[in-house]
Amino acid sequence: MDDVNRPPNIVLVVSDQQRADLVGAFGEIPVRTPTLDRLCSEGTAFRRAYTATPVCTPTRATLLSGQYPSRHGAWNIGTDVPEDTLSLPAMLTEQAGYRTAIFGKSHFKSVLRPGSPEALPCSRDWDAYENWSGPWYGFQHARLSNGHVDEPHAYSMHYGAWLREKGIPPAPPYFLPDPASTVTPNKDPGERVGRWELPEEYHSSRWIADEAISFLRDHVADNGSQPFYMVVNFQDPHMPFRAPDPWHAMHDDVDLPEPVRRQDEWQDKPSFYRATIEGRQDDLGLQENPQVGIPCQQAQYVGHEGRTAEEEQMWRTYLGMQSLLDHHLGRICDTLDELELTGDTLIVYTSDHGDYMGDHWLWSKGPSHYDGAVRVPMIVRWPGRVPAGVHSDALQSLVDVPVTFSSVAGVGPDPRMQGVDQSSCWAEPSEPARDGVLIEHRAEQGLYVNSWVTGRFRLSVHSYTTEGRDEVELYDFADDPDEFVNLAADGGSPELAEKLTLEMVRYRMGRDRGWQPRQAFS
Repeated sequence: MDDVNRPPNIVLVVSDQQRADLVGAFGEIPVRTPTLDRLCSEGTAFRRAYTATPVCTPTRATLLSGQYPSRHGAWNIGTDVPEDTLSLPAMLTEQAGYRTAIFGKSHFKSVLRPGSPEALPCSRDWDAYENWSGPWYGFQHARLSNGHVDEPHAYSMHYGAWLREKGIPPAPPYFLPDPASTVTPNKDPGERVGRWELPEEYHSSRWIADEAISFLRDHVADNGSQPFYMVVNFQDPHMPFRAPDPWHAMHDDVDLPEPVRRQDEWQDKPSFYRATIEGRQDDLGLQENPQVGIPCQQAQYVGHEGRTAEEEQMWRTYLGMQSLLDHHLGRICDTLDELELTGDTLIVYTSDHGDYMGDHWLWSKGPSHYDGAVRVPMIVRWPGRVPAGVHSDALQSLVDVPVTFSSVAGVGPDPRMQGVDQSSCWAEPSEPARDGVLIEHRAEQGLYVNSWVTGRFRLSVHSYTTEGRDEVELYDFADDPDEFVNLAADGGSPELAEKLTLEMVRYRMGRDRGWQPRQAFS
């Protein structure tokens, strides 16, 4: 259409627990991602993009609201995103006439609260999902999935209703029958690594892409002139590490990167990390979140040199899960081309957070803000508006995405949003809009971590709130890109630590904007 006065269509694609280096075009890990490689060649890849917090629910609430977890309140898995949370899709509909939809994982509800649609044990009110498709947190249309791979609660919501219709049972070999299904590398996953017996035609990535494609076709047929905002939330490559044929074995022949770790690196680290390595988290007196029912620390210690055969398979399947996702993302991009929507559509690809994947002796994610867990991929394509084939080191945060979308749509700015408008940086990536990025973490009762990441440094302040003490990490990426040497150990580098701490405090104060206009006395 190329109507310069019409706001763009906007597509946000979010993977789950994808490291920033898990893109073939970056040349760091030999993963097959032809669709992401295409988006990189047709848009700009921002190599220094960071999550707002390395936990699923709070980050997804941030992408909904443009607020940090400390503002929107959904600080961990097991918490509900408040239903009155600021909602970008609602703003786009009310102020710019957008049609809005969300497909796949939303993760806005508690996993244990009785009656929650994302609850464990599974909520399988099939009539409800067969007769309801929104609204959902400001989205007019919603087709939702939950859980991961063969977890029993993956057989729920709209995706589960569809599987039921297709005759796929919620039972082995496709799904586990027991709600106690969370698998971490410290537990024995048995056969739950590698090949998944579920045929690809029933995989959630295919279903999510099918739903998005149906929305695009229906939208063009019904009212092609109306702009749309579509969020596509894939659930891979989050563990358990299983994929159907042929994807699980697609990377059996590649050379895997060596783990980023070294012996005794924990000696100058905060006590939580040391306790994780030494298996004595209980000594810190941190409380498990009773709403979650999983170990509060989340991160898992590797505990041995090198990789076991099982860990090798986990890595290779992780790559295969990403390739499977990439394939179905390609189908969505092909549909945009077919419907002649590509030129009018801003597409942003990212992930909610990363995964240590063995780096620094850890798996999964947690309060240790190492690069593998907190840096995420971000690829922005908008033909004619965002440069093609550019790789940029301009700092980005996921909290920036909603306010930037509202800007390009001609909406706002809403003072309750806490992000930075990156639209000028997306148009000219050599001109950064940020000097630093804030990362929060409050998944543990009694431990609150704030990190400040600049072009050169990472400062992390670990506050043990029940004990009234703090510990500091400080890394210089120029001299120590792998974050091995804590410059702040034993009170080291006090002037630099103070400078970065004040930058972080100043930034936080600037983000806590008053959003109720003051009426002056006459």
